[in-house]
Amino acid sequence: MKHKGFTLIELLVVVLIIGILAAVAIPQYQRAVEKAAIAEALPILRTIANANEAFYMANGRYAEANEMSLLDIDIPGTVTTGTYPDRIQTKNWVYSPNATSSQYLSLAQRKEIATTYRIYITQMDSPRFHCYVYEGRSATAIQKKLCEEIEAKGGL
Repeated sequence: MKHKGFTLIELLVVVLIIGILAAVAIPQYQRAVEKAAIAEALPILRTIANANEAFYMANGRYAEANEMSLLDIDIPGTVTTGTYPDRIQTKNWVYSPNATSSQYLSLAQRKEIATTYRIYITQMDSPRFHCYVYEGRSATAIQKKLCEEIEAKGGL
């Protein structure tokens, strides 16, 4: 009489192999998702910075954080109201031409979990992207690593 089926050892080996594959694949997937979110932000930041430079040439000053509508650009997203009016909000980011400090040409703040980090372009070195992780907030190790890469390379 032949018994059909798997032994307990065979099942445990399969579960172990699946667990190892998942342990390798999930962080890589999360990194790819975060990198895609950053890839959304970089061209929009460049567009806002260029528009803010043009605004400066026409008006002798840079646009403030709540003056996105004064820039001659059309960025897809929702215009924010309330505490932070006239900024553009997408699924992952909140964009503004400036922040409370006048050193920024463009700024993108990550929306998830109390703004974990921001990417920006400054007036001093306009073509280069910078990244800053808010300490004490819930930035993941992947977000911190990607932010370090942006800061080191000036982009991804």
